[in-house]
Amino acid sequence: MRKPVYSVLAAALVAGASGAAQASAGGMPQLNFHDFAPQIVWLVITFVVLYLVMSKLAVPAISDTLEKRQAKIQGDLDAAEKASEDTRALVAAYEKRLADAREQARRLQRERNEADSAAATARLTELADKLNGRIDEAEKRIAGQRAQVLEGLEDMAHDIAAEVYGKLAGQPADAGALKAKIAAAKGGQ
Repeated sequence: MRKPVYSVLAAALVAGASGAAQASAGGMPQLNFHDFAPQIVWLVITFVVLYLVMSKLAVPAISDTLEKRQAKIQGDLDAAEKASEDTRALVAAYEKRLADAREQARRLQRERNEADSAAATARLTELADKLNGRIDEAEKRIAGQRAQVLEGLEDMAHDIAAEVYGKLAGQPADAGALKAKIAAAKGGQ
């Protein structure tokens, strides 16, 4: 397909060169009414050739690039949404485990307080301290994981926004303004 297109383009260039030779001999060939019909024919041929080249080569390549870009953006947005859902699930599981652990600690403490024995009271205190330590550790660990995930989401949102802005605007995004916009969007949730 490309060889015939290139040969037609070469023929058009040769015809243009011969027209230039005529123009130097007798004035502007565009104003010569005897050559008006062939000029129209060459105009149509050139338009058709350029239309075919654009429709077969350039437009599909541009369309393919736009589709790939949209697929990547959608994939990034889906990944961010999944990470957000995972974070919400982690927070809900943390809150449930925390409530269960507190309720269990209260229940154990009530049961142990009913006992008269000093040894039972000492064991209860020891168990409560151990549970509270585990709860504190779990709270710290989950809070750290939550902060890490939220920080990762903010970084991912910043990266996605910078990449999308850069591709759409054709220039890199202002990092300070972009972070301010993301912080404003995060504050609006």
